[in-house]
Amino acid sequence: MLESSLTPETNIQAFIANNPLFYSLPGDVIESIVEKVQERSYGVGEAIFEEGKLGDSFYIVRKGQVRVTKLQGGEEMVLSELGEGEGFGEMALLIDQPRTATVKALSEVSLLVLNREDFTVLTRSLPALAEKMNKLLTERVSLLDSAVVSEETLGKFRASRSFTLDYSSLELLMKLNEAAGGREQVEHCKECGQLAREMSKMLCPMVSEEILFAGYLHEIGKVSLPNELVLRERRGEELTEEERARFTVVFEVAVSILQPNPSLYKAINFLAKLGAERNSDMPLEAQILKVADDYLHHASPHYHNLGVEKALKRIKEGSGTRYNPRAVAALEKNIRKFTEVRVDSQLSILRMMVLALDRKDNYTYRHSLDVRDMALKIVQKLGLDRRAQEYTRIGAEMHDVGKIYVDESILNAPRKLTDEEFTIMKTHAALSSEFLYDIPGMDELAAIVRAHHEKFDGTGYPDGLAGENIPYLARIMTIADVWSALTTPRVYRLNKDGSRKAFGPAKALSIMDEMNQNRHFDPDLFEVFRVIVNEIIEEIGPDGDLTEWKLKSKD
Repeated sequence: MLESSLTPETNIQAFIANNPLFYSLPGDVIESIVEKVQERSYGVGEAIFEEGKLGDSFYIVRKGQVRVTKLQGGEEMVLSELGEGEGFGEMALLIDQPRTATVKALSEVSLLVLNREDFTVLTRSLPALAEKMNKLLTERVSLLDSAVVSEETLGKFRASRSFTLDYSSLELLMKLNEAAGGREQVEHCKECGQLAREMSKMLCPMVSEEILFAGYLHEIGKVSLPNELVLRERRGEELTEEERARFTVVFEVAVSILQPNPSLYKAINFLAKLGAERNSDMPLEAQILKVADDYLHHASPHYHNLGVEKALKRIKEGSGTRYNPRAVAALEKNIRKFTEVRVDSQLSILRMMVLALDRKDNYTYRHSLDVRDMALKIVQKLGLDRRAQEYTRIGAEMHDVGKIYVDESILNAPRKLTDEEFTIMKTHAALSSEFLYDIPGMDELAAIVRAHHEKFDGTGYPDGLAGENIPYLARIMTIADVWSALTTPRVYRLNKDGSRKAFGPAKALSIMDEMNQNRHFDPDLFEVFRVIVNEIIEEIGPDGDLTEWKLKSKD
């Protein structure tokens, strides 16, 4: 997901359209789902449905968290915890059986509810939705259901289980990570703890805090190794047999360091088994943490740097032997969720930067929204899918964020820029893309943003790309960018009375027509754009007020 749509503030249609369960569905199907869902609220501890009752609805968490429990041996056991954007209740509807678990609100909860009849009609008429619901069913991977468990392991699922750890010591102990492997190890351990905790909410929620602590502290035993050896192992360099042997005991060393703190030692001494070769030789908590840790070792740029797909493939290859298959399934789901959270957060920061840029250059923010709106009209006229629409929307909003580095005197110059100033101005396309390259999974979008000033004949910047070597959506954005520049009042273009001048739709199209003849634009895309502008001219006239029309078109 590319925007912060799964939040309570988002309207229901945007929430559903951007939920992974429905993301690939056409707009008219989304609208029909929106018409059918109802929103319901529940207080803390309130039952949403109960084990043994007939299933009558499918639910999506819009706000808050819920807990899934079942009775076993007369005791309440916690299977999983679900948060915003997650769905539940599909099992009883797909299999047509009574509820196999109870779901209660863990906090104040707002849910979107689809009744059985509407759920059945939609899943029968839409194979893609039915496939997603069946996949959701396979993601119910609580370790309580995985096999016969010991009484000790069973205790880790009891709802009555009470366990607290002292967070005040955690930050101090994290300094051992910094001493052992620098800031890279600190960041890895934090990320590992957070990912493993999210996985445990699917697998065994009642141990999630212990797993978070263990993730944060599992590499402190590396303080016993030479720093140079730690760095070599991190980079995936070949080690001697003797050097590899030194790493087999680092988890035992970590546990021994914690002995002076009895409660913490007792809570996470499962770390000592983290180096076992088979998952069956590890306690439940270690099985979860092992999958998260090894995945991040493979994926992280500071470790083996294989990237998400290759790292996940490595983990899947060890499923059933080295790794617990259910933990691997939980990892796969949480990689999507974990990445979305990071992307969400970082895109929010970029939006803040765009707003900050607006304070520096009032034109740029309005221009970005203007480019977005026209580019989306072209994309929609072409009938491109929702992914293309999302990339277009976000790319257009962010395409000039690199101008934050350009001096205000250049941005707002009331004249033609000098060659030196224009050289500086041209850096903004590459700078804008650099922000996006730093966000996981944004490489394709970054390439689109970087190329929004390329020309079809190869004379654009920053890379002189030509023709189909320019990303398709960048070619659309180029057209929208020029349209906005011509139809928006600019400081360097004045009317006779000294006011800033904007061209009407017919004049702007005429100017761009000439540019198109000189191969500035993709000729096929320009013809689609021409149809849109002619529709505008028909609506408001050749010299109509585009400022007012743009405002109305947003309504």
